[in-house]
Formats: sequence, structure tokens, C-alpha cells
Amino acid sequence: MRKGGFIIILFFALSSFAYGQRSQGMDCSVLKKYKLQYLSIQDTSAYIRLSNDSLEEFHNNGKYSIMAKLDWTNDCEYDMILSSVNIPNFPYRPGDVMHVMVEKIENDIVYYISTINGNSWEGRLRVLK
Repeated sequence: MRKGGFIIILFFALSSFAYGQRSQGMDCSVLKKYKLQYLSIQDTSAYIRLSNDSLEEFHNNGKYSIMAKLDWTNDCEYDMILSSVNIPNFPYRPGDVMHVMVEKIENDIVYYISTINGNSWEGRLRVLK
């Protein structure tokens, strides 16, 4: 095998191992126990509450909301099926599915990646106990 091919295979093997370890070794139970405040958007009043099967998200001091059903794929990953949205000019509609994957949790900060309709972004949430 050529040296370049070996390096590519090694890279993919290590990436797969690191990804698997990240999601298996984390305790994501805080996602279902506490409110989570957005840190990566301008609205500092915005927060979410997750449960086993639903999500409630509030913006602008509770004036606007997003409600969704949750389908957990593992302890740190879920699909969020939007059921209602009353945020003006919100780009997503009921029925759209957002995939959320927690990357890490450090010092009560949750780092995640969300993907919906081909759009992805990273974000941060603070655990509010």
C-alpha cells in the first residue's frame, strides 16, 4: 500500500474512533433535567427545555416559541420535528426536521451542531440549574 493511502485510511479510522468516543463518554443527562440558555444568539432571554419526547423553546421573553417532538437517537443526539412556530420570518416550518448533535459539555456549557434542510451551524447553551 502506498504511504498516501495509508495516511488517508489512518485519518478516517482515527476520526471514526474520536467521534464514537465523544458521544459515548459524555453525560448528556443535563439536557433533560434543566433549562438551557442560548449563548450563541443575540436574544439573551432565549432558552429551551427538553424532555424525553418534546422540546419547548422561548424567545423575546416568552413572546415567541417553538414546539417540537423529539426522537432521541442516543443520549447526546436527537431529531427535532417542528410542530409549531410563531417567530416572525422564521425560515423553518412545522414538519421540518432538525438534527442536533452535542459535541461536548464543559463547565455547564453545551456545544452542539444543528442541521436542518441542508443548513448546519454550531451553537452554545448554558445549563441553568
